This record gives sequence, C-alpha cells and structure tokens, in this order.
Amino acid sequence: MKVKLLPKYRMGIHTYSLSLDRNIRIDDADIGQVSHRGQTIKIWTDAPLSMKNETLVHEVIEIGKFMYRVQIDDADIDRVAECVCEFLMNNLGIEFDWSDIPQDIK
Repeated sequence: MKVKLLPKYRMGIHTYSLSLDRNIRIDDADIGQVSHRGQTIKIWTDAPLSMKNETLVHEVIEIGKFMYRVQIDDADIDRVAECVCEFLMNNLGIEFDWSDIPQDIK
C-alpha cells in the first residue's frame, strides 16, 4: 500500500516542512537533518529509497526527542528507525510515495 508523503506535518503544536535537498550530503555529510528553529526536515535527494524512508523516520524521532525532552542517543534512534521501517514495509507492505515532496534547489 502506497502512502503519499505530505510536504508539511504537524508535530505537537509545531508544523514541520519536509523537502528533498540535493546538497545536504555534500554540505554536511548527512542523509537527513531536522531544524527545530526553521521547523524543517530535509532528506538528501539522491539517497536510495530505503535510506530516504529510514532517514525520515529517524528525523521524526529526533523531533519527538526535542519536543518531549526524551533522552536517547543518535545510534539508538538509528536502530529504532530501522525497526519501525522494517515493520511498516516488510510486514504491512507500506511504501512511502515521495512524489509530492518539494526539492530545494540551491
């Protein structure tokens, strides 16, 4: 089942924008990043689909960590995000549809 990703998500009382960014990996050696000040989630445009999916879940967990002051390190967030993606995709057949996500061009 395909689930269309949206360009904006409400997280608590905040609204975060989701976009693809071709330069994120070049600039920061990251696949994704979240800015709480800018309320943005950026995912590296050229990442393989599986990495985009896992990175999106990772960044959403990062937002929860920030909002609710949860103590969890980055390595544990990676493992939890991988587990959630495995469950959604391997067991429920959920595929993320990235077609409506804007791409930042710098």
